[in-house]
Amino acid sequence: MGKFVDNPKAKVIYVNDQIKAPKIIIIDDEKKNMGTFSRQRALEIADEAWLDLVQIAYNAEEMVSTVRLTDYGKYMYQKWKEEKEKKKQQKGKETKEIKISYAIGDNDLNLKMKKMEEFLKSGINVKISIRLKWRERMYADKALEKILFVKESLSSFWRSQYDVPKKEAQWYSIILFAK
Repeated sequence: MGKFVDNPKAKVIYVNDQIKAPKIIIIDDEKKNMGTFSRQRALEIADEAWLDLVQIAYNAEEMVSTVRLTDYGKYMYQKWKEEKEKKKQQKGKETKEIKISYAIGDNDLNLKMKKMEEFLKSGINVKISIRLKWRERMYADKALEKILFVKESLSSFWRSQYDVPKKEAQWYSIILFAK
């Protein structure tokens, strides 16, 4: 069949004799269209240039394959670099989660707020969350009060999507994005 990138779920890439379309549109390394050729003539052109035909696209209705006339190894290396760069850009910023209790003491809260401030200053997003179990749920107002207090105390270091904490099943949380 075709060649794979090092990812088994990757798209199959057809090269040279593996391309079965009767008509082939050849595009060179500078991305210029060289024209439409028969399969046999396209393979001859690649052989004469000591390069490979690498299938980029296939139109099943017209039975035309669009290929790139290039060195296969160089093509795969460039593709690998592009994938790596995409992954790097997708990663985004790191988020640290800080869990606090609705009944946390002032000193403990100040310590955690100092740590949150460090994270926000260094460009790391912070998620503040409070979990309320069973009977603690009746203190939901205190939990909200704590989160809002922390949010206001760190207001010069962050921006947020929401003004109020998000309520999940047993959790209240808010994400503070570093400026």
